[in-house]
Amino acid sequence: MKKIHHNNYDLVLKEAFSLFHNKSLDFLGLDLPPIVSFMETEIAEVETTDDMMDLNFLLQDGSILHLEEEVNLSVPDLIRFAHYDLRLYNRYKTMIHTLVLTPSDGFPGTKVLDTGNLQYSVLQIVFQDRDGDSLLEEIQSALGEGKPVNELEMIFLPLMKSTESAGTLLRKTIELEKNLPDETLRNKVRELTLILSNRIVDKKILDELWEELQMLKVIKYAEEKGMKKGIEKGIEKGIKKGIEKGLLRGKEEGIKEGKEEGTIEVAKNLLSLGIEDDLVMKATGLDQSIINKLKKSLALPSQ
Repeated sequence: MKKIHHNNYDLVLKEAFSLFHNKSLDFLGLDLPPIVSFMETEIAEVETTDDMMDLNFLLQDGSILHLEEEVNLSVPDLIRFAHYDLRLYNRYKTMIHTLVLTPSDGFPGTKVLDTGNLQYSVLQIVFQDRDGDSLLEEIQSALGEGKPVNELEMIFLPLMKSTESAGTLLRKTIELEKNLPDETLRNKVRELTLILSNRIVDKKILDELWEELQMLKVIKYAEEKGMKKGIEKGIEKGIKKGIEKGLLRGKEEGIKEGKEEGTIEVAKNLLSLGIEDDLVMKATGLDQSIINKLKKSLALPSQ
């Protein structure tokens, strides 16, 4: 799959694609065994660039699903896929199913390559006939009523036909995915939605959405680490105070003080990561004067 930037996406793929584990793609109309796991495969013999990565999945029957995305499937694409699949087969000696995803504004193109002695073909899904607007409404209604939804279907939604632009449909999908009840699942779904929309959406829009998602994760991480550290410090101080004021009261005061220190630790963590002052204040509730003092203590320049 082209145009996926390793700097942004490679770190999340291994974890995010676990969402596919033990799942079926029958909702796409595919007659394939369920996915067992995402495969970490890098074929050294195949020429690669910084914007390419392997998307392969081990299926229940031992075969491999090789996933690609192309707007206009061409003979050069088939040659490249065949070259890759032969290397993949040479390593694993098992059947390979190559699936090409084509967004609604794409064309079916060529699915068969016949060189005489060698015949090579791929599976292709063209999303021209899939109504993204209707699916968006159905999922929104189901989530509103607390009903279960197919998270994988949401990932493919921006590839479908819509009255909206691809960028607008992607933004609506990401907003809808924020309503998924499980936070870990929610993050994986949003990450994969952005990855599969990589070929159809303007890079600026994609980068904005990706930055927003990663910012939320950074803030949550900083909060967890900072609060835990602050509370531990506070309890330790509280125990010391408890010797003088009584253990229970001392511990309560220590926890309170620890939460305050935790907030300071959160702010320090975020500032050290280069997060802007406004976001730090929003995440911690601290005012600009305190932020300035913290930046001075960290030897960071003021904005």
